[in-house]
Amino acid sequence: MLFLKTAAIAFASGWLFSEFGMFLPWLLGPMFVLLLLNQFTKITLYWPKILRTTGLILLGVQIGSSFTKEAVALMWFDLPYMIFMTAAIVGLSLLLGLLFQRMANESLATSLLGSIPGGLSQMVVIAEDVKSANVTVVTMMQTIRIFMVVSIVPFLAVFLVGRDASEIAKHAFTFSWLPFIGAIALGIFVFWLMKKVRFPAAEVLAPILTMAAVQTVTGSQLLHMPFWLIALAQIFIGANLGLQMEQVRDKMNLRIGIAILVNNVLLIGFSVLIAYLLAVLLPEYIFLDFFLSAAPGGMAEMAITALASGGDVALITGFHLFRLFFILLVASPIVAIIVKKLDAKTGN
Repeated sequence: MLFLKTAAIAFASGWLFSEFGMFLPWLLGPMFVLLLLNQFTKITLYWPKILRTTGLILLGVQIGSSFTKEAVALMWFDLPYMIFMTAAIVGLSLLLGLLFQRMANESLATSLLGSIPGGLSQMVVIAEDVKSANVTVVTMMQTIRIFMVVSIVPFLAVFLVGRDASEIAKHAFTFSWLPFIGAIALGIFVFWLMKKVRFPAAEVLAPILTMAAVQTVTGSQLLHMPFWLIALAQIFIGANLGLQMEQVRDKMNLRIGIAILVNNVLLIGFSVLIAYLLAVLLPEYIFLDFFLSAAPGGMAEMAITALASGGDVALITGFHLFRLFFILLVASPIVAIIVKKLDAKTGN
């Protein structure tokens, strides 16, 4: 009964936002309504994790279908811009971590791990391994940042010029059993491997990497997802985001709240600046693509925004993939090692 009630609210919220002409209604409708109900009422709500996983897989397939042989080849040309953008975003995140430390009077480990946009689950896992890190604050910082980016960036994207439907390259949908079965087998293996090594966001990364690989080899688009299925995936993800911030008011004081707000506003503002600089230097690209690529939010949410606003989904996803792998494989481990050594010196 709890699930049916929550599902009814989520679907009704998406429909209502859609009727009012809101941007990304099927994602933002369930997210906002369930968040408000969860925070300010005593209504008991429940959303099974399997639906979030299903939504991410569906979205991963949709994102992966945008990767053609040409798009993958162009990623090599974009690599210098990916490196520049990633270095700038991560560098500022570390500086904002130092600012947060002074504003919130939290430990260095808490401030840095909470400020790096490397994904909620991974940052929490790393924080649990660092003695001086406050896992609760790290969780709040990461969760609120994702929520702020998902709330602010899509609304800003409404005012940016994207591509018309006629400008977006159409790729022939050619179904073939052999590549389709091969994609399923490869996807299951990649998903299992990512789960084995505890790599975050496997639900969305596995289908993206699988679809990109298979479509690059075959040279054709394997799947075409109908709108209703994409909307369903957005409801699954939006409902989970809305209920993810459980009773934040009870866990946060005014000082930490202001520090988190300042941290995220500065990071989003800096993302706008980086996107503007790249768009000026590279007029063959559009500002919207760089803006969504630089936004320090979830890759899945930014891809949904790109789909709705006329952004280059493959380009934007490529930038986010590069930043995600860099943060998880390079930046976060280095930060963890440094703070552990500092903790050892100070006796924490």
